Amino acid sequence: LEGKWVTIAIAADKVDKIEKEGPLRIYVRELTCSEACNKMGVTFYVNANGQCSETKVIGYRQEDGKYRTQFEGDNIFEPVHATAENIVFTSKNVDRAGQTTNLIFVV
Repeated sequence: LEGKWVTIAIAADKVDKIEKEGPLRIYVRELTCSEACNKMGVTFYVNANGQCSETKVIGYRQEDGKYRTQFEGDNIFEPVHATAENIVFTSKNVDRAGQTTNLIFVV
């Protein structure tokens, strides 16, 4: 999974979260793994208020194999399909207001 990647598609059950300048519309650029992939680093860009800013989060593998990190609330994500060309991630975000959004990212 490690390497340079770019976001190709995003889907969500709360579309406003991924619309232009939405808080969960992320543009993935790199994935890293460390500690036998118990930690997954995700470097991405977000566009908010007309500003594009680089962000990096570290997901920590949980007992169920999914990764957990903090970004715009609590996030649980996992790669569900990978080829040499694409990786599909599912993700669940619970924002600070307690609203849950289910997402699919293809990079």
